[in-house]
Order: sequence, then C-alpha cells, then structure tokens
Amino acid sequence: MQDLDISLRDEIDLAFRSAKQRLREGDIDVAVKLGEKAWDRLPEPKFGWDVSQSYVHALALMYRDSGRFADGIALMHALFASDTVLEYEDRPRFVLGTIYYEMGDMENARRWLGEANRISKGRCFREEPEKYRKAIAK
Repeated sequence: MQDLDISLRDEIDLAFRSAKQRLREGDIDVAVKLGEKAWDRLPEPKFGWDVSQSYVHALALMYRDSGRFADGIALMHALFASDTVLEYEDRPRFVLGTIYYEMGDMENARRWLGEANRISKGRCFREEPEKYRKAIAK
C-alpha cells in the first residue's frame, strides 16, 4: 500500500464530508455525485492506497443510504476482487452485509454480517443499528 499525498487526502476527505452532509440533508443526487467525484480524485490504482478502503466504504455506504444498492455491491465486490482485503478485516464484510440487508437480500446479508461477526467477535456491531446484529441471530 502506498501512502496518499496528505494534501490530496485532505481534499478527498473534505469532499466526502460534504457529500455525507448533503445526504443527511436529503439532497441524495447531489450527495452521490459529490461522493463519486471524491472517489474519482483518488489516483490509480484505486485500491492500492492506504486510504482506499475507507473511501470505498464511504462511497458504498452512500450508495446504500441512497438506495443505489447495485452500485454499492459492485464497488464492494471490486474491492474484494482487488485482493487488498485481508482475512482479518471485518469492516468490508460488514459494509457489504449492510447493503444486502437494506436491499432485502437476507441470505447474503446474513452471510456477510456473519463473517464480519466471526472475524470481529461481535465488535463490528458496536455503534451500529441493532437490526444488523439481529439479522444474524435468526
């Protein structure tokens, strides 16, 4: 993993914060466009930077929260296909599980949330909506 230039990282961070704020305000289309522009600012290789996963998660969660589930799933699968997700990393699995949950695909939601739970020994559910933990309890 390469370290992203700090000034570029700060710019991208600010863009994602702006996008999240717009999403909270209900301006979904603008929020998603801002999130995608922030992601586009990340140089190639997209998944080769120290901050790549956090940016993938930010955009994938934005897709989830805006109902663009297919885009979120595609982005998360691209992350897994990049072979940069390590076997002990629960967050990518958790994020993917929440996307499947929100789109109503409980089989895949339980699969990915269960994996995240196994890896994290339950820590992945801290400060997250209870519905995700309950999904694997069934």
